[in-house]
Amino acid sequence: MAKALFLVISLFLYVLSLSSLAAATQRLDLAGSYKPIKDIDDPKIQSLGEFAVNEHNKQAKTQLQFQKVISGEMQIVAGTNYNLRLTALEGTSSRTYGTLVFTDLNNKNNLINFNGVSK
Repeated sequence: MAKALFLVISLFLYVLSLSSLAAATQRLDLAGSYKPIKDIDDPKIQSLGEFAVNEHNKQAKTQLQFQKVISGEMQIVAGTNYNLRLTALEGTSSRTYGTLVFTDLNNKNNLINFNGVSK
C-alpha cells in the first residue's frame, strides 16, 4: 500500500512539474530576440528617432527634418538595439526610413544604419 501511494504521489508531482515547466516556457521570451515597442509615442523612442535623423544628416551631409517614429522593435543585448521606422521631410516630401540605433550601457546612442524604405 505504501509503495502504491508513493508511486501515485511521485507521478502527480512529475505531471505537476511538467505542466509548470510548459507554462513557464510559453511565457519566456528568448533572450536577445526583438520585441515590439509597446508605446511608440514614448518621448524616449521619439528622441531616438530624432537622434537617428540628426546623425544621418551629419554623416551624409543631408538636411532631413525628423517628423516621428511610426513603428519599431527593440532587442536587449549588452545595451539595447532599437530597430525603428520613422518619417522625415526631404524638402517638402515626407518619406519613410528604417534605422538601427544602439544604446550602450552608459546610455550613449550610436547610429548603426539608416536607409530609405520603399512603400
